[in-house]
Amino acid sequence: MKLVIGKHAGFCFGVKRAAEEAYRCLDAGITCVTLGPLIHNPQEVERLRQAGIASVDSPAQVKQGETLILRSHGVAPEVYEEARKRGIPVIDATCPHVAAIHRLVREYSGNSDAVIIIGEADHPEVKAIAGWAESTVFIFNDPEQVRQADLPERALVVAQTTIKRERFESVLEEIRCRIPDLTVKNTICAATSQRQEEAEKLSAEADVMIVVGGHNSSNTNKLYETCCQRCTRSYLVETADEIPTDAIQKTDRVALTAGASTPQWLLNEVAERLNSLFP
Repeated sequence: MKLVIGKHAGFCFGVKRAAEEAYRCLDAGITCVTLGPLIHNPQEVERLRQAGIASVDSPAQVKQGETLILRSHGVAPEVYEEARKRGIPVIDATCPHVAAIHRLVREYSGNSDAVIIIGEADHPEVKAIAGWAESTVFIFNDPEQVRQADLPERALVVAQTTIKRERFESVLEEIRCRIPDLTVKNTICAATSQRQEEAEKLSAEADVMIVVGGHNSSNTNKLYETCCQRCTRSYLVETADEIPTDAIQKTDRVALTAGASTPQWLLNEVAERLNSLFP
């Protein structure tokens, strides 16, 4: 069996930065909690919990003496204000790429012009971006939603950083047909594009494709969808125990990638288990 591991598999810059902030707090003896799960990976979230970092749903749940860590997805301005009023120390681990979108949306919408976000309406990153708009916000994830909407004549378009490029372009094409005065900012993270392109290449050349990541991770599921289009024997696993060992043969070419919220230790465990199948 030949095993190939993607060079861009695992933590992206923003998630790695947030995780490092959390562990830095532990090393410094700072009592802290995260606003929502720090990353979309149940195993790493549990690892943090066991180390002493739990998650809360709102600043109101932060106890006296605790510091609040804001995850890489970012938050709306109201969260900062609530933490300030409650006197809660904040460590802002918002991904710099996401924070840049916040500034862009706030500046553009200050003129009362509409903002369009291409992404998943229920994703925490998209919710946070929408919170920075001072005008009307539209969120679209497919062209049909655009066709059914009552749109303005002027708007700014930004993207969820982890959306698939093809999805962004298909929705944008429909928006261009509807809005004459459009300012478009392709805010898809470069790491997301690199990961998707690499997954396309790996899965096209593999007999078996393994994608490692949380089932609740949007970017991991998008990677899996990409791989399924090119390799019929593609599998999404959270841990090494979920590897479909019966489906892998000694002569197979196996490729391995991971979502942006998958820690290196988990990726290593999966790789080790795969290598142990045929010593």
